[in-house]
Amino acid sequence: MSENKVFDVAVIVGGIVGTGIAYELSKYKLSVALIEKSVQVTQGATKGNSGIIHAGYDDPEGSLRGELAAKGNKRYDDWSRELGVGLKRPGSLVLAFDESGIEYLNKLKKLGDERGVPVEIISKEEVIAAEPNINSEVIGALRAPTAGIICPMRFVNFLFKNGVKNGVTPFMDHEVTGFELSDDKIQKIITSQGNISAKIVINAAGAFGDTVSSFAGIDKYEIHPRKGEYILLEPHPDYNVNHVIFPTPTKESKGILVVPTETGDILIGPTSENLHKNSSDDLTTSNLGLQEVFNKTRQLVPGLHTGLTVKTYAGNRAQPNTNDFIIEKYNTPDNFINAIGIRSPGLTAAPAIADMVIEMVEEITGALELKENFETIKFESIDQSKKALSNIEWADSLTPNLDSPSMPLMEKAWDFGVKKELYNYFCFSDRGLGVDLGATFQNEMIKILLERGLNYNEILFRLKDSQQVTVKE
Repeated sequence: MSENKVFDVAVIVGGIVGTGIAYELSKYKLSVALIEKSVQVTQGATKGNSGIIHAGYDDPEGSLRGELAAKGNKRYDDWSRELGVGLKRPGSLVLAFDESGIEYLNKLKKLGDERGVPVEIISKEEVIAAEPNINSEVIGALRAPTAGIICPMRFVNFLFKNGVKNGVTPFMDHEVTGFELSDDKIQKIITSQGNISAKIVINAAGAFGDTVSSFAGIDKYEIHPRKGEYILLEPHPDYNVNHVIFPTPTKESKGILVVPTETGDILIGPTSENLHKNSSDDLTTSNLGLQEVFNKTRQLVPGLHTGLTVKTYAGNRAQPNTNDFIIEKYNTPDNFINAIGIRSPGLTAAPAIADMVIEMVEEITGALELKENFETIKFESIDQSKKALSNIEWADSLTPNLDSPSMPLMEKAWDFGVKKELYNYFCFSDRGLGVDLGATFQNEMIKILLERGLNYNEILFRLKDSQQVTVKE
């Protein structure tokens, strides 16, 4: 790594928030670094969430997350159009099973009306007509037609690819361990593989955001992981749904949901378990947690069964002590911006968070100048991987800055990674969540990788030193 180059902006961590900020910054005449401790993007909360774009009506009045969720919901239309990545808007239903539930729905409707978010309360008959598999004891629901669903991993992958195409330099496998400060500024970012210099430093480090913030001398925030466990199912007539199905929410959580995924499968979850600060990397699932998911979602959709389970997984959301997003710039150090504490609905708010952070960057630098030659790589429904394999020059031209020798291929939804020489194959095998990424897809990929000359121990699952294939003696 060259320590002589000084980037205009460095963004720490490559989840939906950090990658979204880097993507939006790449539209301007700036040199941008993206620093990620994992060998692939999407390794934090981004790959362990529900993929829901919330309508933006239910977060507390006056909260930053409430404001940015409503704005982010609308901005996803822009991102979807720019990237060619799927965004569906099936709408959502919050179900009520008693009069107290109806009373709560009226409160939610009032919030939605005040924020200009279209919502309506519909009758039992209307709920059953729209969702035949719903529990027949339902007495009404709040319908929000602008609620959407995406594949978060695909969105991040294309934000990342487009940022890199437009000049973002990725530093993968670079864990930030401190800052060198002087003259009220961060002079250097200290990482596990050397120092990186930038005029402005943006902290979007998810569950570790408070740690990175403390490196800058801002240590008043605490972020704890909140784990959610999920079950992904193949579709089935017994339990298919047309809307995102919510129970009546609680103060702690929007509840355990039934979600028709962007790729056509059914996702149920998540649980909501507060973990110790030191457990941010705990992504284990448990019999108790998965049973809770199954039992509670069957109260919404009684026909649910797990005979067609594709996979189970867990994700950790960043839960800040403020219970709200922390998006701030400071006088000391005056080149540091926090974008942390991005709890739910952080996925929804991500485009609006990027917009807000860029406004803060402009408060530091003055007005930014847009590039005249910004180029986009759009997702295509056809499998571009074959073209990438047959036309290496074409594939390489799309990712000119991906030259870190330790960087394996970008993660796909199944967390399947390989060494850099096969980057282009996986870069264009974006198949999202679902059955295609089960055993059939894995075995197909493994066969190709072995034919291309990789050893078994070079085929990685999710992280470095985590082999996907073992050889029987």
